Amino acid sequence: MSRDTGAFDAQGPVVTVGEHALEGGILSMTEVLAQSVANMAPSAAMALLPLLVFSSAGNGTWVSFVIAIVLMLCVGYCAAQFGRRINSAGSFYVWVSRALGPAYGHAAGWGLELGYVATGVATVYGFAIFGGDLLTRLGLPGDSAGVLVVLFGIDLVLAAVVAILDMGLSARMSLTLESFSVAITLLLCVAVWVHRGGVIDPAQLRLSGATPGGVFVGVVLAIFAFVGFESAGSLGVEAKNSFRNVPRAILWSCLLVGLFYLVVSYSQVFGFQGTRRGLAGSSAPLPDLAVATGMGVFAYLIDLGIVTSMFACTLACLNAGARVLYAMTHDGLGHWTLGSVHPTRRTPHVAIVIVAIPMILVPLATTLLRRSPVDATGWVGSLAVFGFMLGYVLVAVGAPLFLRRLGVRSPLTWVVGLLGAAVMLFVFWANSLPQSIPGRLFPPLQGVYEWLPLVFVAWVAVGAAYYAVWRWRNPEKARTLGTRFHTPEGAPATGD
Repeated sequence: MSRDTGAFDAQGPVVTVGEHALEGGILSMTEVLAQSVANMAPSAAMALLPLLVFSSAGNGTWVSFVIAIVLMLCVGYCAAQFGRRINSAGSFYVWVSRALGPAYGHAAGWGLELGYVATGVATVYGFAIFGGDLLTRLGLPGDSAGVLVVLFGIDLVLAAVVAILDMGLSARMSLTLESFSVAITLLLCVAVWVHRGGVIDPAQLRLSGATPGGVFVGVVLAIFAFVGFESAGSLGVEAKNSFRNVPRAILWSCLLVGLFYLVVSYSQVFGFQGTRRGLAGSSAPLPDLAVATGMGVFAYLIDLGIVTSMFACTLACLNAGARVLYAMTHDGLGHWTLGSVHPTRRTPHVAIVIVAIPMILVPLATTLLRRSPVDATGWVGSLAVFGFMLGYVLVAVGAPLFLRRLGVRSPLTWVVGLLGAAVMLFVFWANSLPQSIPGRLFPPLQGVYEWLPLVFVAWVAVGAAYYAVWRWRNPEKARTLGTRFHTPEGAPATGD
């Protein structure tokens, strides 16, 4: 039986459940920004993503990332419209509820929960994969199942402890670790430019050998690197000056990390130009590039940087996933214990533990079944993308409708919202039924990937069925879903 005793303190951004509350207004702009940056895991994304984009876009890889930056800024702009007007730990769940209604809000929250949990599973795998690679480079055993299991546990247990202890500590640690990793990667880019005698790559600037179709396929892959940029919205209750800092964090994380992607992907392609194997022949592009530029010692630092980036992302996924679950529980959609807050640390400790459970069980299960952690990372990563795309589409569609209900004229929001929604829908189409797209731009799905869209549909169906039953049993509560939030003083939250 669920218990919903939550209420907002009229004097400040504090949400309460019984005698517990999230502490409001404690996180700085830097700490809120750190949440989105860590959830994107930029260094980890650059470990293999440029290679995947290059396989289709070739010398147009950098163009694919430019287009992806613009498209994701469209979604970020729509999210920022809500962030400027609604302060809530539920982020997309609350925002979409106010724009499109409770049922769609629940769908957005349900989709994002899948996205955060699946991304967390992927980063647990990644921590173990690159941690094992680092151990191997150091001459230690790093490729056994036992070592993988130990690394799984280290990553998740340490992340859960930090998440429970202090959200401010979580954000600062995430930013510090990611900053270290990003700095190492950028130093490698500088080494590439020095090694090549400049930053101009004529082949890339002329788009030599690139085709429009290949570049567009690359855009679809590049978008995957941005998932999680919206997670600063889950810290609305705990952020200082949240109506300014949360939307700024969402937009700035997308732009800054996107520019990082652009620089690193361009530099990777540039660095491998004219080499014997080329970028397409590398299985570990960044470490291989360090060796190729005469900076072999960087291979160790890059492995370490990727490991820290994976840990930061695990931590960010725990924080964001737990807060979405926490907010939904306040509306009676979960057992009341999930809305509990640690009596001294003021963090949603029960929700953090619940979110952490599948993050360790899935890696353990696939390891016992002797499935490759690299393959498994691709599987859960695809599921994560599907979950995020559901939330992105609903926010992009909902933002202009939300502003219209408020009486705010914003033609730009209509343009970027519809464009963002259309692109997200195409991404899902391309990754669920690629063979149905004319022109044979996308190869048909094979193996486990054939089943992943069905798993996602099943997840959505379970969530919809649960919500339908819950709404039938709780019609009064259903009408108040997504109403636990703050607005700027004197400003309306809806057009009702």
